[in-house]
Amino acid sequence: MAVLEVRELSKIYEGTISTRALDNVSFALEQGEFVGIMGPSGSGKTTLLNVIATIDEPTSGLVRIGGHNPHGLDREEMALFRRRELGFIFQHFNLLDTLTVEENIVLPLTLDGAPVADMKNSSLEMVRRLGIESVIKKYPQEISGGQMQRTAIARAMIHHPSLVLADEPTGNLDSKASKDVMEAFGMMNREERTTILMVTHDAFAASFCHRVLFIKDGRLYNEIYRGENRQAFFQKIIDMMSLLGGETDHLSSIRL
Repeated sequence: MAVLEVRELSKIYEGTISTRALDNVSFALEQGEFVGIMGPSGSGKTTLLNVIATIDEPTSGLVRIGGHNPHGLDREEMALFRRRELGFIFQHFNLLDTLTVEENIVLPLTLDGAPVADMKNSSLEMVRRLGIESVIKKYPQEISGGQMQRTAIARAMIHHPSLVLADEPTGNLDSKASKDVMEAFGMMNREERTTILMVTHDAFAASFCHRVLFIKDGRLYNEIYRGENRQAFFQKIIDMMSLLGGETDHLSSIRL
């Protein structure tokens, strides 16, 4: 069974002139897949992520996560579903300044009332794997952007969600931090078999995915697969984005 199934999804924003942000989009993610979504500004990629995340409602079509339609739940059930089944990673990190790195990471477990000993063991395991054990007692304002994003990855994955949704996770990072964060993503995806859907305009970040879906004018335009050679995949992504007329970080392949 697919972890994520999107079927004939459309989203229309009503107004003086109604805008069709998504137009009949269908695709699926299997367990352990790492999939990127790319497209020009205004193509509908953030709307798609928001509808999957239950932040926005679809006009028509269906989203299933782990076989369940979250949009059919009431507000309380939806909040619980979001907290237990989904992990979120944002461009601006969204860490709480008043909590330490460790407290930020265990937040999903705290909300679920997990035993303190379990939370401590889980967080220690996460920070070791993500290379941030030296900053565990620090506050977000005391650490680097790359360390903040790795803290956000740990928080998103600590409760083993069905699906992790990432929105421009390298958008606020320099090239070194971007590389560290994407390698951390890749490692967690391989070791935990975490299913990840990532919106990005960064061809380098997208080259870590197993495949990339391209969206234009709210429709699925194309899809490319990585295969064995990440450098060739990186070049294919840049070529596709040039074809679409979308902005991408045209970064030198030296980073690969």
